[in-house]
This record gives sequence, structure tokens and C-alpha cells, in this order.
Amino acid sequence: MNHPAFLIQDNDDLEKARLALVESSAIFIDYLFQFINEKNFIVVLTDHEGNKLQSVGGEYFKKRFDASVRINTVSRQEESSAGDTAIAKCLKQKKPVQLCGKDHENPAHHSLSCYAAPVLYHGEILGSLCITEFTEVPNKTALGLVIASAKGIENQVYNHRNTSKIVEQSRYQNAIVENIEEGFLTIDNRGVVTYINHKATQMLALDPHHTVGRFIGDLVPFEPIVLEVLDTGEGYVDREYVLTNNAGQKMHLLKTAMPIRDDEGNLTGVIDIFREIEYIKNIVNKMVGARANFTFEDIVGETPVLKDAIDRARSAARSNSNILIQGESGTGKELFAHSIHNHSDRRNKPFVAINCAAIPRELIESELFGYAKGSFTGGLKGGRPGKFELAKGGTIFLDEIGELPMDVQAKLLRVLQDKRVIRVGGDNIFDVDVRIIAATNKDLYVEAQKNNFRWDMYYRLNVLKVNIPPLRERRKDIPLIADYLVRKINRRLDTRVKGVSPSVLEKFERYPWEGNVRELENVIEQMMNRCDSEWLDTDLLPEDYRETATEEPPVGEYKIQSYEEAEKDLLQKALTYYQGNITKTAQNLKVSRNTLYNKISKYQLML
Repeated sequence: MNHPAFLIQDNDDLEKARLALVESSAIFIDYLFQFINEKNFIVVLTDHEGNKLQSVGGEYFKKRFDASVRINTVSRQEESSAGDTAIAKCLKQKKPVQLCGKDHENPAHHSLSCYAAPVLYHGEILGSLCITEFTEVPNKTALGLVIASAKGIENQVYNHRNTSKIVEQSRYQNAIVENIEEGFLTIDNRGVVTYINHKATQMLALDPHHTVGRFIGDLVPFEPIVLEVLDTGEGYVDREYVLTNNAGQKMHLLKTAMPIRDDEGNLTGVIDIFREIEYIKNIVNKMVGARANFTFEDIVGETPVLKDAIDRARSAARSNSNILIQGESGTGKELFAHSIHNHSDRRNKPFVAINCAAIPRELIESELFGYAKGSFTGGLKGGRPGKFELAKGGTIFLDEIGELPMDVQAKLLRVLQDKRVIRVGGDNIFDVDVRIIAATNKDLYVEAQKNNFRWDMYYRLNVLKVNIPPLRERRKDIPLIADYLVRKINRRLDTRVKGVSPSVLEKFERYPWEGNVRELENVIEQMMNRCDSEWLDTDLLPEDYRETATEEPPVGEYKIQSYEEAEKDLLQKALTYYQGNITKTAQNLKVSRNTLYNKISKYQLML
């Protein structure tokens, strides 16, 4: 008989089968004992080496041969049985053997008839079963009886091993299911729970000892969507589901359900797997790099005005209040945002950045707040979480906040006030604990005066403010920044430029740098791509920068300015120093608040 269910894989499996031999033989030896009781027979079970494992027989046979044979005794075959015995031949040839009377080599056995059959396991010898009768006359039924019994023992050993393997597999599977991060349960075709792991009982707030065997709908305070699979016969993958468990906790889950069918295709049950969406979001954030990459140590510069901005940013990082970063394009607003996050208590949580100016107007709301399934054509089938949900527990950086449409500002204001999000086209409310860092190159105060920005949004964001000085206000940092940029671009281009020549640095310090550090980096990269030597010299400067850089030589630290330029510069420095406080700035400049407001509007100064 073939037993394809489990193929023998190693010696360990064979040894375990041999250990199961005695237990598997018990019922057959008992049957033979009942059959030969009160007759001149003895039944012997041996292992693969011929060692006697069990024996049973009639009292007359025992007395005649003076062999104290008892069940469950284990001993080497007596020397008197040595020679070409039925057991020895059977074990050697792996097939049934019959020796009667003078067929035996040993004359002492001529009064015996022996019938032996091997017990095999995937072709390997486990042992032998032998019936011996005190007569030299062959028994027509004995050999068939011992062969049938040996085959029965073989089947019993296979069943024993198969059962053991199934139990072992089940033990491994249970260990896996109990240690995964997902909730896991199974129901039969009536909706009755047949298995549930510990994680699932925790998530649903169920008693693990009173769950299996009960209808799933009676265990939870919501309509289980897994029952839909029993009605439709169709499963689903990664379906979002919001529920309230038995403990009153709101759970946001991602669920997968798979129907179980028998060989005829009949639905016999459902496997239900669910995990908290926060777990998935954390994995997604790690994979897409939703983390801050820079710290304050990455900000290059030593001028007082920059150090003052860094000190204010460090102080702001210790708070959970919203932060507004103001600065011209290219000054490093995002670098400051990364550093603030990494200096805060939320440093181990997500950092999600979004450029409000780079997203089409019709999509920015769904990007920020997400959308429910079926909200609009072209959306993902199951909907999608927005940036606020992905940033939960961490920081969301809203760059170019001044470009946000007014209607979206109103919805964002509600999120900032309530710390809750409703997806576009949905009705579920998601709690979002996020810290807002907004950045702009515009003067939001002036934009609000022009009705381009909501006043309530301005006040909500402008709690802690960090003004980043433009590069032209910290010219002494240019050599340090240039050296840093050369090393950075060397790594990217695999070049070996040592630095910038003094003559180039002199021109750099004269240039106004309207594009700030970003513009400086662009110029240095252009020069490095053309450089064949170790230093960047003036001959590598782009043409525009050669001419413009020499037009207005500095007088001391500053250029010669017109009256309006000087006034604008003075007002901006004063506003920066007093952190946008209109009253203090006006008092120290000895002008009225209205005059100051008019000047701010005229010169479009930053607060």
C-alpha cells in the first residue's frame, strides 16, 4: 500500500516511526492473542535488528520451551533461535517467510512452524511480526494471518506519524498565528467562530475563553462584514473598516477575508484577517521615507542673525504649538522644518511634507485629508488616507502655505481646531494628533490684508514664528556654505574639487543672491561640471555672475543704498529683531502703528 501523504524525509522521521511500532502494534497483537489463546502458538514482535519487543502465547507452548515470555519484555533473541530463522530471513529479504519443520537449518527447530512478515515504513524495515506453532505441519492460514497483521501495523504506524505531523504542523501554525501583528479568526458556514488568535481578542475586546463556538454576530456590537462573504461567496482584500469594539474603543482597521471551500467547491467557512491601519501607515511611512533627514547641526553658518533664527527654532521645537517659518525662496525653510521635528518630542514619529503650491487646486484637498472609496473617477478603489492621517502622532510640514486656496484654508482651519479629519466623500471621523509647521515666502499679514489669506488661519498658524534671514544678510557665511556645497556636490558627481578660489569668494560676497542658498548651489554645480582642476576659479563663473557681481562693490558690510532701500532694510531688521511685534517695533522706531503698517504694506515686509 502506498502512503503519499507524507514522504519520508530524514532519519529522524524513521526513528520516530520505529518508536511508534510497539504502540501501533498493540491492537493487532491483542487480536492475535485472542485468536491463538489456549493453542500452541507464540507471537513475537521484533525491532529492525531482531530484538524482541513483545511476545504473547499459549501456556502450553511456554512451558514446553521453558521460555518465560511476558508482554512488554525486551530482550535479545535467545541463542537457541540463531541460524536461518523465519525472523532473520524476513528482516534480511524484506518479505514474508514461512519455515516449517525441516525447513529450519537448526535441528532444534524441526518441531516448529514459523511464519514471519516484515513491518515496513516507506520501504525501510521497522521490525517483524512472527507466529510460531509447536508443530512441523504447515498451517494454511497462519502466513496470511501474519501478513495481514503486519500490514495493519504498517497502516497504524503511518496513521500515527501522519497524526503526529499534523499536530506538529498545527503547533507551528498556532505559534505563527499567535505571534503576528494581525488579528486572525475563522468562522464556519454558519458564522460560528472556529478559531481566534490573541491579537484579535485584544482588538475586538473579546473574552478568549468564551469566543470559539459562538456566532460572530453575537460577540460584537457591530454588523460583521465578514458575514458578507458567506452571503456572496466572494472575499475581499485590504478593505478599510471603522468599528467600535466591546470596550467602546474606535478601531480603524484594514481587513482581508478569504472564503474556504471543500473539494467540491462548497463554501465551508471564512478566514478573516485584520490589522490596525496605524501599523500599515507606519510601514508605509518608513518605506516612502516620511521622516526628517536634517538637524540643526546641518545648518551651515555662524553669523549672529542666523544663530538667532536657529535659537528661536530650537525653542519652538520644545513646544507643541504651531510654527510659521518665513523666509525668501531658497533660504532653507524645509531644512529648518526637518531640524525642528528632529529636536522635538515627536522625533520618532512621522514627518510628512507637502508643497501646497505643487499640487493642482482640485487635488489638494484629497491630498491633505484623503478620500473615501467611490469619491471620484480615477481614485483608488478603496479610497486613500491623506497626509494628515499619515502624519498622525508626528509633524506635517505645509510648505508654501500662502498658495493654499481660500476654501481649503477653511477646511484646514477646522482640522487645526478639532484635530479631526473627514475624508473627501466620506463620513467617518479620524482623530489626528499632528504638529503643524507651515512655511511661506510671502508676508501672510499683507496677504490677509489683501484678502488672499484668511485672518483666522493666520492667527492659528502664527503662534511661534521663525524668520530665516536671506543670504545677502549673512554674507560672512558664504565661504562656509560654499565649502559645504562643494563637498556635497563632490559626493553626488563623484568629482574631486577642493574648493572655491578667493577671487570667486570675493565675487560671491558682492552678489545679491535673490535666490539665496539654492541659487548659490546652482552656480557652484555649474562651475564644478566645467572644472578640470582642483579649484573653482573666476573663469568658470557663468557670464551673468561675472558682470553683476562687480557692479556694486560693498562699503564695509553693506552696499550703498537709496533712502527707500535703507528704510526697507531698517524696518525689516527691526521687525525680525522684535519677532514681528508691531507695538514694540513702532515704539523703538518712534513711529505710529498705522505708519508702520503702511510701510510694511509698501515694502511688502515679512513679519
